[in-house]
Amino acid sequence: MTVRAAGRAMVAGCAVAVLLAGCATDKAGEKDLKTAQVEMDNGAPMAALELLRRHVQSHPEDVPTLLALGRANAQLGRYQPAILFFQDALDKDHNCVDALKGLARIDLQLNPAKALERLEDMSRRFPHDAQIWTDLGIARDFAGRHKAARDAYFQAMKLDPLLISAQSNLGLSYAISGRYDSARFMLQPLAASADATPKIRANLAYAQLMAGDEDAARRTLMHDMPRARANKVLQSYRVFGIQRDAARH
Repeated sequence: MTVRAAGRAMVAGCAVAVLLAGCATDKAGEKDLKTAQVEMDNGAPMAALELLRRHVQSHPEDVPTLLALGRANAQLGRYQPAILFFQDALDKDHNCVDALKGLARIDLQLNPAKALERLEDMSRRFPHDAQIWTDLGIARDFAGRHKAARDAYFQAMKLDPLLISAQSNLGLSYAISGRYDSARFMLQPLAASADATPKIRANLAYAQLMAGDEDAARRTLMHDMPRARANKVLQSYRVFGIQRDAARH
């Protein structure tokens, strides 16, 4: 092999090495992003941020990365950074529905009236998205429009019959509008299932308490907390019920 040929072979070999290293880096980055999503699904947003801190350095303009950063910050209650990340994703993709959902959920916490306006628009733009209809139902419940809220939850259930959050929120909507039997009929099977969440049990406990069955409500809450804390939660439910009843008159 001539010196020139050997030089070309060395350059080609270096190029292949760089490409392979790049592929390995990309695969590691994809793994970090997927693992961060799993951490958030499991309620560990801080662990997700640790992974995303490394990942964003090499993917600063990547929309899925920005969405993950927005979601992790929102789960931690760090709403302003979350808004910035979701808005950055939306600037890069004007129809990024996940960024719009993230912003709407923050609005539900900070400005329910704005959330309602945003979600009404989103339901028209993305009429086949079950999660949007569920969040719209929550916004309508906040506004006291319980019948319209239940219509939204039912639309979500028709689009995705396995979307448990729509069923759980429908049960809660029945409860806060005084239809306790309907609420318990909806929520009891959900709370008894193997994949029931503390949120589902909390919704059922509220319906049980408002229906006059305090002992059952306490037992339901004590699946997830000690008795002393359950009693405090029940007291907060009573206060909410009194305020709700006062608002009706």
